[in-house]
Amino acid sequence: MAQKYTKRKKKVYICDLIFNISQMKKIIFYTFFCLIAISALRAQNDIFVSTTPSYKNVILEEFTGVQCINCPDGHRVASQISEENPGRIFIFNIHAGIFAANTYTTDEGSVLQTQFGVDAFPKATVNRHSFSGFPDSFLLTRGYWSAAADTILSQPSPVNIAARGTLDWSTRELSITVQLYYTASAADSTNMLNVAILQNNVIGEQDGYYYNPEQVVGNRYRHMHMLRKLITGQWGDIIDTTVAGTFVERTYNYTIPETLGTPNAISAKLEDLTFIAFISQGQREILTGCEVEMEYVNLPAIGARLKEISPESIIDCTDNATVSAKVKNIGAETITDLTFEYSVNDGETMYYPWSGQIASLATMEIPLPNFAVIPNVNQTVSARITNANGLTFDGEEYSNSLKKHMATVNDQLTLRIKTDNHANELSYILYNSLNEVIQQSSPGDFTNNTVCEFQISLPEDGCYHLEVNDAGGDGITSGYVRLYNASDQIILNATGNSFSSTLHGMISFGTVDINEWTSDNISYIYPNPASETIHIHTDEDLQTIEIYNLQGQRVAAKSGNAHHISVANLAKGVYILKATSAKGVNTHIFNKL
Repeated sequence: MAQKYTKRKKKVYICDLIFNISQMKKIIFYTFFCLIAISALRAQNDIFVSTTPSYKNVILEEFTGVQCINCPDGHRVASQISEENPGRIFIFNIHAGIFAANTYTTDEGSVLQTQFGVDAFPKATVNRHSFSGFPDSFLLTRGYWSAAADTILSQPSPVNIAARGTLDWSTRELSITVQLYYTASAADSTNMLNVAILQNNVIGEQDGYYYNPEQVVGNRYRHMHMLRKLITGQWGDIIDTTVAGTFVERTYNYTIPETLGTPNAISAKLEDLTFIAFISQGQREILTGCEVEMEYVNLPAIGARLKEISPESIIDCTDNATVSAKVKNIGAETITDLTFEYSVNDGETMYYPWSGQIASLATMEIPLPNFAVIPNVNQTVSARITNANGLTFDGEEYSNSLKKHMATVNDQLTLRIKTDNHANELSYILYNSLNEVIQQSSPGDFTNNTVCEFQISLPEDGCYHLEVNDAGGDGITSGYVRLYNASDQIILNATGNSFSSTLHGMISFGTVDINEWTSDNISYIYPNPASETIHIHTDEDLQTIEIYNLQGQRVAAKSGNAHHISVANLAKGVYILKATSAKGVNTHIFNKL
């Protein structure tokens, strides 16, 4: 009996199971079929979007302009937020409005600025979301971007997004495939899929550029994340099925023109373009976004592009300047040697052969040999690449202005240090050339998250050493160290994260004031360059003749009504001749051979 009963119960169980499957199959069939189909396609590498629920990514749209003094600080804040959340935050710098001055603008960006009512800069939308508890809940000032981004990053996204693309270097044909998978049903039955072109490394003018020192290039500015085009139209491509389990794939083809933007289009350099895809609910709420994973085809065999030349930003006590050339390999082969041609103020052409390795599509910063400069005088440095991997190369010339600001006679210097949350860890000491302490901070001089200002008067001409110390050993988060001369020109500039424990800066003090360089009473000096004697042609009675090096040190002098002075014992280089008469002081620059 026991065996029969057991067998019967098994039969009932099997029948019940068959019955339940029959009822459930209609419910699970679609989901099961979709998962099988997606798994099969994924095995063939046709599906690359994730089907696992995930959190939202951030699209931060910063409205900016070249005549906006505070906008570079906005760029800095946005970049820091992005760096703290790699692969999760994507920045759009939208040049629009009165401060853009029709520079780097686009039709799409102008529509966004008008549609969103942007009337102050810099301001940003964070996923075009309205946040409760923030002033101006939709258009946020930079002090609220980080908190807003954290809020978005913690929210589950109903949809996953991924994108891949190819770019043909020879034809400029772009093809981007975007895939969406809805892990939950979206709030709206219709979403909009957007694909944007952004451009980096655009060197140009920018007011307030010193608020973002990492992007300063000489006296110009490196613009990043600039919106250039929305290839899916102003508000995107319609997605009309947004329920859980929906898979969507769209492919977009676009020929990138030589220039992008309106009304003043700029060169669309392929190596500087990035592509971002994002999905929104109508024209406002952005659900999530991603960067397009790109593959480049038909690259030239050998290609080198000089992207920028960057004069040094921290000034020492020599009359030399260092310029770094940033080179990108836009060819398929590794670059192993380059020849640079460069000059200062269209002067003597200099050449520099370099050897090393730059992989395909990689970028390297290469320092060129030091060359002499004149303090406090604008000079233009021009450079180009003439040879790559042993082949003659007609590289595009790149120019940048160079001006070494140095302290001048009777300057009152101002030291400004922007602190972080650990200001009590900071101190500074100023030494003279004999390593004697001239000035130093005291306990309590620094306040958290404040720009602390100190006045410095140097007792005499010479070379000084400024030392800024952080006892915590981690530098100044989001801060900076800047030293200004009496004309409010920066003569030393360093970001707070450019050092950990100690920052060293050298200050040259005592160079002749550039405003005294006149020639009203002296016709000319000769010869120039000179090797033995300098002669001064003037009808004035000269009281003294003095010669200074570019560090402000007097290296020769002569009294009495003499119109010549020996320079035979001077080392080769650039000097300043200062002649004094009853009518005043006159100054000339000469070269000693």
